[in-house]
Amino acid sequence: MKSLIKNHYKNIIICLIGTFINAIGVNGFLLGSDLGDGGTVGISLALKYSLGFSPALTSLIINVILIIIGWKYLSKTVAIYTVISNTALSLFLELTKNVNLGIHDFVINSVFGGAIIGISVGFVLSTGSTVGGPAVVARIFNKYFGFKTSKTIFLLDSLIVLSFLIVLPLRNVLFTIIMLFITERATSFIIEGFNPKKAVTIISEKNEVLADKINSFTGRGTTILPSKGGYSKNESGMLYVVVHQSQVTKIKNLVYQEDEKAFLVIHDVRDVLGSTFINNIT
Repeated sequence: MKSLIKNHYKNIIICLIGTFINAIGVNGFLLGSDLGDGGTVGISLALKYSLGFSPALTSLIINVILIIIGWKYLSKTVAIYTVISNTALSLFLELTKNVNLGIHDFVINSVFGGAIIGISVGFVLSTGSTVGGPAVVARIFNKYFGFKTSKTIFLLDSLIVLSFLIVLPLRNVLFTIIMLFITERATSFIIEGFNPKKAVTIISEKNEVLADKINSFTGRGTTILPSKGGYSKNESGMLYVVVHQSQVTKIKNLVYQEDEKAFLVIHDVRDVLGSTFINNIT
């Protein structure tokens, strides 16, 4: 455990920040309008509305059960991160239970509650952890079937929210669904927006020189693909590299300093998997 904290302290801190923000979102906004939520927090809120149980306690119990079930499907690091995140979330739910912003407007609570919770979930997922419940299941589906994590969580959460029809008026459930949609959008934005990538395709007669310069500047390997001109029929090469968005301008300058006739195309990249990049969990 000491080794984990030493090597991954930044991720653990982000997990703690994310779970604290999540707890504020639940206690400060969702409870203000008796809204539901997805995941184990949603189940815990349903138990609170119907039986008066503490969300902090019930969410902890449910998450412990789900983590035990999903332990063998998650890597050791992800599993330990998940234990830390869910323990912290239950603790923060208890510590912030008296947070009351005095807002009882459905629109405000669903919009801002959804955004805050989505941001918090994005923080947690960006570290490789989960917030338990459907997130554990979603990680399993992402690992073995390639399903997008945020979308899977949204679908599973929607099923949980439908169960609120038993304990909440239809109006509350409908606003909860709106809140969940906003949560999913905010989660995707955080996961995808923190580490934007660009794919750069270069056609030049000096690809080998450019490859060396780009590698020296970015530390990224490049790939030279064989290509043939459709009009000229000349055999040539096409240089392909994926870089951080902040490096694109410098690469453009490097290319045109070396070859003014180079043809350069820049593409948006949604996901990148590989040891040289931070994996996007999508």
